Amino acid sequence: QERERLEWQSMLASVLSGDVLKSEKTRIAVALDSLGDEQNNFHQSIWLGVRAKFHGRSVEEERMKLEERRVRTVDAVIGEIMNFRAIRNEEDNGKDMTTSALQQVTAVLQRLEVVQSLYPNLKAFYLDKPIAAEGPFQARCDTLNTWSTVLVSLKHHFDLLRRWTGSDTLDVNQPNTSHEVPIATHGASKSGSQLADGTSFVERLLKEESMQRTFEKGFLVTVHSFLGSVRDAQVNLSPLFREMNLPTFENQLVPLISFPTKLAQAGLRLRLDYVQKLKDPDMLIIDQMTEDLKLSIGLACTLKRQYEAFLAPDPGGNWNLPQCISEDYDLTILEALTNLFKLIHWKLKSGAKGVYFKETDVLEAQWATFNDVSLTAGGSSLVAEQLCSLTNKLMVRVTNYFDTQVRRKMSDEQIISWYGKILDSVRLRYRKLQRFARVLTQRFSNSAEYSIEDVPLDHFISLLILSDHFLVYTHSLEEDGVYVVASNTLFDRPESIRQILTQAFHVDEITNEDGTRASYVLVLSPQTHFLWNGRVMVLDIPKVQLDMKDGRVRLVADGPQRRLGLSKQAFKESLEPMDEDGESLLEPMTLTCLNDVQAHLPSVNRELRKIARATNRLAESTVDSVHHVRSSLRAANGCQELLGNWYLFASEHGQHAHRYMDRSSLLKFNRLLIKLAISWVSFICDDCDPTDRKTFKWAVNALEFTLHRTRRNILHLPDEQFEMLRHKVASCMTLLISHFDILGARSTLEARKEKEKQEELMKSQVSKIHLDEEEDFSFPRQRDAAFIDSSTRLFWERMSGAIHQLDDARAITGLKHRTLGKVLDDEKPEDRSLVFLASSSSNISMRWQQGRFIGAGAFGSVYLAVNLDSGSLMAVKEIKFQELSGLPNLYSQIKDELSVMEMLHHPNVVEYYGIEVHRDKVYIFEEYCQGGSLAALLEHGRIEDEAIIQVYTMQMLEGLAYLHSRGIVHRDIKPDNILLDHLGVIKFVDFGAAKILAKNQRSIQRSRRAPDISVNGLANVNGLAVMSNGLTGTPMYMSPEIIKNDKRGRHGAMDIWSLGCVVLEFATGKKPWSNLDNEWAIMFHIGVATQHPPLPEPGQLSEVGISFIKQCLTIDPMKRPTATELMEHRWMLEFREALL
Repeated sequence: QERERLEWQSMLASVLSGDVLKSEKTRIAVALDSLGDEQNNFHQSIWLGVRAKFHGRSVEEERMKLEERRVRTVDAVIGEIMNFRAIRNEEDNGKDMTTSALQQVTAVLQRLEVVQSLYPNLKAFYLDKPIAAEGPFQARCDTLNTWSTVLVSLKHHFDLLRRWTGSDTLDVNQPNTSHEVPIATHGASKSGSQLADGTSFVERLLKEESMQRTFEKGFLVTVHSFLGSVRDAQVNLSPLFREMNLPTFENQLVPLISFPTKLAQAGLRLRLDYVQKLKDPDMLIIDQMTEDLKLSIGLACTLKRQYEAFLAPDPGGNWNLPQCISEDYDLTILEALTNLFKLIHWKLKSGAKGVYFKETDVLEAQWATFNDVSLTAGGSSLVAEQLCSLTNKLMVRVTNYFDTQVRRKMSDEQIISWYGKILDSVRLRYRKLQRFARVLTQRFSNSAEYSIEDVPLDHFISLLILSDHFLVYTHSLEEDGVYVVASNTLFDRPESIRQILTQAFHVDEITNEDGTRASYVLVLSPQTHFLWNGRVMVLDIPKVQLDMKDGRVRLVADGPQRRLGLSKQAFKESLEPMDEDGESLLEPMTLTCLNDVQAHLPSVNRELRKIARATNRLAESTVDSVHHVRSSLRAANGCQELLGNWYLFASEHGQHAHRYMDRSSLLKFNRLLIKLAISWVSFICDDCDPTDRKTFKWAVNALEFTLHRTRRNILHLPDEQFEMLRHKVASCMTLLISHFDILGARSTLEARKEKEKQEELMKSQVSKIHLDEEEDFSFPRQRDAAFIDSSTRLFWERMSGAIHQLDDARAITGLKHRTLGKVLDDEKPEDRSLVFLASSSSNISMRWQQGRFIGAGAFGSVYLAVNLDSGSLMAVKEIKFQELSGLPNLYSQIKDELSVMEMLHHPNVVEYYGIEVHRDKVYIFEEYCQGGSLAALLEHGRIEDEAIIQVYTMQMLEGLAYLHSRGIVHRDIKPDNILLDHLGVIKFVDFGAAKILAKNQRSIQRSRRAPDISVNGLANVNGLAVMSNGLTGTPMYMSPEIIKNDKRGRHGAMDIWSLGCVVLEFATGKKPWSNLDNEWAIMFHIGVATQHPPLPEPGQLSEVGISFIKQCLTIDPMKRPTATELMEHRWMLEFREALL
C-alpha cells in the first residue's frame, strides 16, 4: 500500500513538471495578458473619448494634444520634484520662510497633479515614467504632501480656536472676547441692540460645564491626536525636510501646544480666586469647591504629564520644541493643593454629623489627587507636610475633646449615658486616626541616621569606594559641607537619584521585593575633609533643605518600610567587605544608628514627630482617664459594665500605642500602664459582683494585662505599689477559683435553672402577645397614617430608591445630548421677541460658575451655581429653546411674570436674582433652598408633631399675607411649590415661567397669563392683579370657584383654600380627596361639592387645629377668611404665646 502511494505521488510530480503543462501555462498566460491589454486599451479609449468630448476635439486630436503636453511637461515636473528645494525669493521679503515655502510647495504639487491628470490612472503614469515609481520620487512626493497638509491643518485648528475663544492670540483670560452672549439692551433708544459680554473665555466656559468635560470631548481631543501626528511626521521626515529646505513646525506649534495647559491653568486660577474670597462658607459651598478644585488639579497634572512627554526631545535632534508650559504652572498647582487642604480642614472642623466619624475617609478620598500633585516638582513634600499637619490637628482635637468631655460635671442619671457615648465616639475616631497616622508614618519614613563622629573618616570612605559606591557632585549641597554618595545600583539612573533626594515619597512604590536590589543614597556631613578616588557622577540637583548636623550620615532609601530595611542591610554589608573565600578585605566598621526610621526631609519629619507626640498624648489621656471615670461613677448604680469596657479600651489602646512609642516617652507611659493594671484589678475586687460571669471574664483580662505589663518591670515597682498589686491579684485569684466548674457539675445545674427561667419568660411573653392581639381585634385602630408595618415601609423605600436612580440616569442621559442654539434674525418675530425678553430690567450678566446637577424636568435642567463675586450659592435653571415656532406671543408674558418675581422680597418667598438671556438658552437665577420641598418631606409620612405644623403654617400665612398685600395671588399653592432652606424656613416658589418656555400647549398646569391685562401688566381677577388666570394649579388643591370659573370671592381666597389642603396633608400624610380615582374625578367632585375634603382624625390634630383647617376650607369664597385674619385664629395665637 505504501509503494502504491509513492508511485501515485511520483506520477503526479512528473505530470506537473512535464513540457506539455509548461507550454500550456505559457500559452494561457500570453492569452490572458493580451486580454488584459485589450481591457486596458478599452478603458483608455473610453477615458480618451470622454476627454476629447469634454474639450470639443476629435479622439485623434486629443491623443496628439496629450502626447505633446506629456513630452513638454512630465519630465520637467518630475525633474523639478527630484531637485526641489525651497528658496526665499526677493519679492517674498515681507513674508516669513514658512509662508513662502508653502506657496512653492503648493505650486509644485499642483503641477504634479496637472501632470498626473494627463494619464488615465497612476499605473499608466508609472508605466510611462518608471522613475516616478521609484523610492526617491515617491518619498519626495509624500514628504511634500505631508508637509503641506500639516501646515494647512495647523491653520485650520488655529482658526477654530480663535473662533471658539474669540481671541486672535488664544488668550483665555482676555475680556470682551464674546460677541454673541449674553443679549443685553440698555435704554429704549437701543431696544434690540446687542452688547458684547465682558467676561473672559474661561469664565464663560465654566458657566456651562466643568473643565473636565471640556477636555474629555470633541475638539481638544482632536487637537491632542493631531499634535501626535505632527510629531511623528517631523521626526520621521526630518532628513527630507532638511534636504528640501522645508521649515520645521516648531514655531507654528508652540501656541497650539500651550493652549490646553493655559486653559487648565486659567480655570484653576479662577477657582483659586474664588476660594480665597471665602469666609466662613457653608458646608455645601465647601463640598462644591473641594470637588471642583480636585477635578481641576487632577486635570492640570494629567495635561502636564501628557505634554511633557509630548515635548520630550527626539534623540536624533529632529524634535526640539521650546518650553510651552508656563513657568508658574507648577506653582499654581501647588497653590491649588494648599487651598484644597484649607477646604478640607474647614470641612473637618465644622463638626458636621456626616464628617464626625469619617475624618480619615475624607482624607483618603483625595489620595488620587495627592498622588497626581506628588509627581510635580515640590508636590510630594507639600502633600506630606499638609497631610501630617492635618492629621496632627485631628489628633489634638480628639485629645482636647476627650479631656474636656470626660471631666464635665453632670447628674448621676446623665453621667452613665454620657460616658458611654464618649467611649463609643472616641474609640471609633481613635482607631481610625491611629491607623491613618501609622499609614502616613510608614509611607513617609524612608531614611535612617548614623553617627561618624568616632570613626576614622578615611577608612569609612575607603569602604564605600571598595563596595562600588560613587560620589554625586550636585553643584548645590557641597557649598554647605554636605556630600552625596549613592549605591552602585543607581549609577545608570541619575533621575532616580534626583527623585530620592527631592521627593518626600514615591507614588509608584516598588511592591515586588524579590529580585530587586536595594538602592539608596548616603548624605554625608563630615567634620573634616576627605579624598574621594572612586567613581564620580556630575548631576545638577536643586538645593534641598536637609538640616544635616556635623558628623552624621543619613541613609535615604528608594522607598519606606521593607525597602528601607533592605537598604540598611546592604549598607551594613558594604561596611564589612568579604572576598570570595569569606575573608575580610578591610577591617569592618560598625556605625552607631541614631534614628532607625525617619523622614529624610526635615519639614516632613517635624510633622511626623508632632503626630507622634499627639498620639502619645492621646494614649496617655485615654489610660489616665480611667481613674477619673471610676471615681465619678463610684456613687452610680449599674455602671460596672461601662467601667469594664472603659478598662478594656484603655488597656488595648495603651498596649497598641506602646508598640510604636519612642524611647523618650516609654518610661512615663510604662508607669501609667502599671497604674492602670493595679486600678483594673482593684476594680474587679472592690466594685464588681463576684457571682456575675462577666466578672470572671473581666478578671481574666485584667490579670493577663497585669502579667504582660509587669513582665519586665516587676523589679522597678515601688514596695507599696507591689504590695497593693499582690494583695489585689490574690483577691482576684480567689474570685476566679470561685467560678471554676469541676467536671461540669455547676454548669449543668445552672443550665437547668436558666432553661426553666427562659421557659417561664416565654410563657409570659406569649400570653401578653395573645392579649395584645385580642385588644387589637376588640378595639380597631383609628385612621392613623403614622402606623406603617416595618416590612411595608422597607419595601416602599427600596422601590422609591430604584425610581430615584432611574430618574437620575434619565436626567444624566438627557444632559449629555445637548443641542445647538440659533442665531437671532431680526426679520423673524420669535427672535424679535427674544430680544424683547432680554430687555427686562432683571437681565443680568454676572460672574458665576455652574456646579453639580440638581434635577431636570420637562422645562429644563436645574444646577447648583456659585456667584463668583459674592460667594453665595444659587439655583440656576437652564432652559433651552428646542423649537421657537409658535412662541413669540409668550415672551412678553414671561417678562411680565419675571417682573412680578423681581418685586418680591420676603423671608417666605424664594428670592429671584435675575435672568441671563442667550440665543439658544435662558438662565434663571433664584435662591437655592437646601432643604428640598415639602412634598419630599411628606413622602416619609405625616408630620406627627403639631408644633412643627404650626411653625410651617405660620410661615406660610406670613408669606401669603405679603403676596396678597402686593396684589399678587399665587394660585398654585401645593407642597411641591413650597421649599425649605438650610434653616428649615418655608419658601414659596413659582415654576410658571419655566413651564411656559418649555411647553406651548394647553394643559392643567399651563400659562399663567390672563387674557385680560391691566395697565401695570398684571392679569386681573375681580379687579385685582394676580400672577395667573385660567385653569391653573393641581386639581386636589384647587378651590371650588376655580373649577366653576366663579369670579366672586375675596382677594386671595383660592390661595387660602390651597393652604388648608396643605395643612390637611401635614396632619394626615394624605393628599386631599385621596379617596378619588383621578384628577378629572377630583375636579368634578370639587365643582359640585358642598363640603370640604375629609378632615384629620382627632388623634392626628387638636380640635383647634381642625377648626383652623375648616376655616380655610370654607366653600363660599366670599366668607373664606384672609391670611391676615387667619393669623389671628386661636390656633396661631396659642402658638405665638407658646413661643414667648
